[in-house]
Amino acid sequence: MGASKLEKQKQKLIELGVMEPEDTLVDFLQASYVERLVGKLGKWKQGWAYFTESRVIVITGMQEDNIVIPYKTIRELGKCSQSLMPIGITITHEDPETGNQITDRISLMKRDKWLNFMAEKAGVEAA
Repeated sequence: MGASKLEKQKQKLIELGVMEPEDTLVDFLQASYVERLVGKLGKWKQGWAYFTESRVIVITGMQEDNIVIPYKTIRELGKCSQSLMPIGITITHEDPETGNQITDRISLMKRDKWLNFMAEKAGVEAA
């Protein structure tokens, strides 16, 4: 990905308040995420995943809160499927405000690459 394209996206993320200026945007790609409805039940929706040096950010849309997960809060990573396609990642992390454990699911191409990237940054084993 070109440096100018990454810089443009970084500025948008800073304006949204989901990324600090001193952080580095590594890459971004189209992804799906689970909109939480009740408990663990949810609905897959389209979005964008941004991987920085300190967090993963999933831009969800106008009606929902964006998903921002600092790697240091990740407790567990695993694989899941989106419908029948084995391209999903489960991310269990600690909510910095409440201390509660939350599990988010995202799906994207090159799942193993990004799963390993997050595992290395978080210091956890990828399941």
